[in-house]
Amino acid sequence: MNRKISFFLSLFVVLAVFVIFIFISFSGSGQADPVRQSPSPSPTPPETTTPATEITKEEAKAIAADAFPEIVGPDTAKVRFEQITDALGERRSWEVDDYSANLNVEGARHAQVWVDAATGEIMEFAIHTGKKGRPDDPVLSEEEACACADEFFQGREEGAILERRPDVLYQTYTSLVEGGKEVAGFYRIWYARLVREVPCSGDGCDLEVDAVNGETRRFCKTWALDESRCRADTTPSIQAEEAEERAGAYLKETYGDLPGLTIHTTLLKWADHPFWARDPSTAVPLGWEVTFDNDHYRSLTWPRNATAWVDAHTGEVFACDYRPDLT
Repeated sequence: MNRKISFFLSLFVVLAVFVIFIFISFSGSGQADPVRQSPSPSPTPPETTTPATEITKEEAKAIAADAFPEIVGPDTAKVRFEQITDALGERRSWEVDDYSANLNVEGARHAQVWVDAATGEIMEFAIHTGKKGRPDDPVLSEEEACACADEFFQGREEGAILERRPDVLYQTYTSLVEGGKEVAGFYRIWYARLVREVPCSGDGCDLEVDAVNGETRRFCKTWALDESRCRADTTPSIQAEEAEERAGAYLKETYGDLPGLTIHTTLLKWADHPFWARDPSTAVPLGWEVTFDNDHYRSLTWPRNATAWVDAHTGEVFACDYRPDLT
């Protein structure tokens, strides 16, 4: 009898434990933790060919058309984005071209206009005309072309801080429709940017003035220098004559005798040319730009000048582009 009672008690305990286990497993208070799902990755934005600029493509076209209404048409102009990174830094622009005109028609012109993608300023333009029928020789003198260039800058914001450089280059055009005949071309005229009344060697503008009618055929503006880098006293510690002596001594010590060495100009400038002013954290030196040539340079197929830079305060020659191996 006792054995039966013990058996039933044991069976009851086992059943009770089983019931309790089942109850805990399926009761609301005993639910298992939900499975944690990994967060979905952010969707990858679709690739786009539209650059991030402040000036839109259509705005750039409108700016160019407003500047050259007789050449750039809203329906005929083509626009493309251009990004250049070089010693001057990064430059982003919209190039607006209109080549729709027939240059064989008298008075027809093509245009290329570069609009700054951040500011909307026209930084460069080029106007192309037909060459057929142009006279062989220039109609305008160099002096008259310079007067036309000066007039171009009247009323422009940068005009008050530019200084025309003394060097002017005349180049002919080639008329392909007349068998490669050389015809009247253009005068290229440079203007240096002034910082604290001292001209820059790099920043500035250059123009090409048509030697027949005085129109501006090309304009290019380079404005990269941060004025805060021009920290030197603008009154030089050494004068031009001493700078020429320092340059001559450097050339002799570096290259030996240079037969026919001739100094042409010695000009006080900020040495902001990108070749030696690439680091934006450094000060731009005030220097004497000594331009020279010699028998070797004058004998080249394309004669040219070389330049030595002398620090206007220390007298050190800190740059020179003379190449004795040039052929």
